[in-house]
Amino acid sequence: MRNLALALGLLVTVSFGAFAMTPQKIFEMHCMQCHNGKRAPSAKELHTKFAGKKKELVEAISHCRPAMALPASEREAIINWLSSK
Repeated sequence: MRNLALALGLLVTVSFGAFAMTPQKIFEMHCMQCHNGKRAPSAKELHTKFAGKKKELVEAISHCRPAMALPASEREAIINWLSSK
């Protein structure tokens, strides 16, 4: 019985870890409605423009209403991802 409980616990841990949201997935899920390259810059264009410029990216995101509606942790993950070199 104890082994069964341990196996189930491990299975649940691995299952939830497999569905962890990466910053890129968060961006695709929440931001691609605007940032598809037609109405606004794509993720690739933003990454190129803001690589190493975190302060400027934070200022730009502060004007984006959908981004400001995201939880702070998701917004910070997107900022770190887009500003990484």
